[in-house]
Amino acid sequence: MRTESTMNCGNDLLVDFPTSRRQGQIFTVESTPSTSTSKEQSTPPFPSFKKVRFSEVADMTHVDFPSSSELRQRWYTADDKTRFKRILARDVRRMISIVSSTPGECLSTEVLEACVGIEIFLSRDLAQRTREKRARHMIGVLNESGRQGRSERIDDERLSRVSEKTSRWARDRAFELAVGYWELFREMEE
Repeated sequence: MRTESTMNCGNDLLVDFPTSRRQGQIFTVESTPSTSTSKEQSTPPFPSFKKVRFSEVADMTHVDFPSSSELRQRWYTADDKTRFKRILARDVRRMISIVSSTPGECLSTEVLEACVGIEIFLSRDLAQRTREKRARHMIGVLNESGRQGRSERIDDERLSRVSEKTSRWARDRAFELAVGYWELFREMEE
């Protein structure tokens, strides 16, 4: 049943991101050590934050499980997945060959861009350590979830903290990679 508050939202979204600015205009803040001024710019709207509202009601629709032929048409087949793995392995071998035979200062932007996302595969040791850390993260979250289920006391915040703690290495690594790439690309542009 819809309530008055959900009917006034103007849509049936479970999560609603309302538009609070006029289309085509954003406000920017220019600040100096002594003053801060606002000015209006005519650019596409890219809000710096969004307000979120949750609907009190969620409509669910039952959908029958797709047939085998529908699944074959919609999802990757085993052959597709095998092909993707072969392509990844080929790309990794190619990048290992290029990176190991080229001095760092001679690596082109294209080569560095091709390495984004496959860094862990460029070293067997790093790939193994990453697999182990991912497994520890998954086990930590599942253990905490199981503990809460057995105690019949669900604490989403605690589960979130466990997940944050066990995945800290991934955030740190992503930050270090971003800084490293940023510095490399900046040096190449100079």
